[in-house]
Amino acid sequence: MTTSIFSVLTEGKRGLLAQQLAIEVTGNNIANVQTPGYTRQTVNLENSAPRQIGLGQLGTGVSVRSISRNFDRFVFAQTLSESVPFGSFKIRKDGFERLEQLFNETTGRSINTEMNNLFSSFEDLAANPTGLPERTTIQGNARSLILGFNTIGNAIFREQQNLDLRVEDTVSEINSQLSGIAQLNRTIFQNENIGTTSTANDLRDERDRMLKDLSEMIDATLVDEQNNQLRLTLADGTPLVLGLTDFPLSTQLNGDNKGFKDILVSDGQGGTSNITSQINGGKLRGLLDLRDREVPKIKDQFDRLAASLVREFNRVHREGFGLDGGSGRDFFTPLQPNVRASVLNTGSAVVSMTNASPTTASIDKYQMRFTGAASFDLVNLTTGAASGTFVFTPGSTFNLANGLAVTITGAGAAGDVVNFSVSEDAAARLNLDAAIAVDGSKIAAGRNGTGDGKNATRMSQLQNDLLFDGQSLVNAGSGSFTFGEFYNSLVSGIGVDSRSVQSAVTAQEGVMLALHNRRESISGVSIDEEMINLIKFQQAFAAAARLINVAEEMLDVLANRI
Repeated sequence: MTTSIFSVLTEGKRGLLAQQLAIEVTGNNIANVQTPGYTRQTVNLENSAPRQIGLGQLGTGVSVRSISRNFDRFVFAQTLSESVPFGSFKIRKDGFERLEQLFNETTGRSINTEMNNLFSSFEDLAANPTGLPERTTIQGNARSLILGFNTIGNAIFREQQNLDLRVEDTVSEINSQLSGIAQLNRTIFQNENIGTTSTANDLRDERDRMLKDLSEMIDATLVDEQNNQLRLTLADGTPLVLGLTDFPLSTQLNGDNKGFKDILVSDGQGGTSNITSQINGGKLRGLLDLRDREVPKIKDQFDRLAASLVREFNRVHREGFGLDGGSGRDFFTPLQPNVRASVLNTGSAVVSMTNASPTTASIDKYQMRFTGAASFDLVNLTTGAASGTFVFTPGSTFNLANGLAVTITGAGAAGDVVNFSVSEDAAARLNLDAAIAVDGSKIAAGRNGTGDGKNATRMSQLQNDLLFDGQSLVNAGSGSFTFGEFYNSLVSGIGVDSRSVQSAVTAQEGVMLALHNRRESISGVSIDEEMINLIKFQQAFAAAARLINVAEEMLDVLANRI
């Protein structure tokens, strides 16, 4: 049998150091009880390597095998997955709340009220066709309605511009996270020796926090972890972080989208690729959807309402007579087509248009898709329907969309596209005819002369004309909806979409809370549990110290006997 008092001292020392480390880890847990994203750490103890004695093997005390995080990969992966739609829903919720405020009919300027006031003032003029006060009232109500359309029309476009600025800011935030994750990959790799139990727990917590924040901004997919380094990609495999290398995003003006920004990603070799359509979730997707789909849809409906007012008011007004006997005048400034050729066109075709028949020209949006040098297909973008195939002679003028005079010079190339519409930005451009604005006597109240009031009556009856068949403006009386009903459907649609996204946010908040609670049950710090551990480790530390005292006393006994 081989043993010694020094072996007892060694066992005491090992126990003392192990329990001291356990107390330090417990103290660190307690200190970080309120730290967001902190993962509770645990000291893992194991028997020290035994030594051989005559009777067999004898233990040599305790040693620390590792300090581990109480981390559940499955819960973390779920959290990342659910954070992606959560980030998108929150952005869309904020966007629709702003749109609801813009179209709030109960406070501020009401388009419905302004339209009703204008129609009512024409009723008053019909009762007194020669009355100047009634004409002045029409001018004032028209200006008030125009101001309402101009204000909201410009505000909608500013909302798109603000969303575009937020896209740039979000790209900068994403790049900061990508760079931070790549740097932490490097630092963790340097601090964790492969093949050992050494772990950089605090650095891993920081990397997990960054990854969670990133997942709310973009649908970054955690592929795997190799050599303690994360790899992140988009859903289609486009890399964002590969080990120590991050692939930053950037923005680029899109000339076919009013100069708003597209999203590019670096390929790591000095080039970039456009990933705007490949981003499927997160805050960035929510901003892009609002900017490029949902807000433009609302803007388009509002512009078409303004354009329909212009076309129909002018159509009826032209048929009447002012007090000066003049006829054929417009009430609002006539609509002129907005023509935009794609920046990607390769042909030399130049398309110019004028509104040759303002009372019949369609207010829908159209696209010319060139099939050859002198031919194109016409598509109604508002309804999605094909509107015919055309062959043209360069330089000659022909008619499109029930009244637009079109001239094309040069030659098109197959695949070239040109968009055009008389309704684009109509709300922001709505204005009174210059002559009507300064001289109320030119308002055409009479239909068979200057004083019968029948045209004013017809103007007032536009309020009840069925002019819309859902989205498009059709011939008077052949539709299903009035001006007011079309506008109310626009406002109610915003409300429905807003409530829908609010419900989605509430539901997703519930999912995120459940995941948070589940994580806390596994990784969170419990003060009660840590206090119990502290007492346990404290007692073990005291016992190890007592063991050392006993060994010292044994040495004293031997020393005194010699």
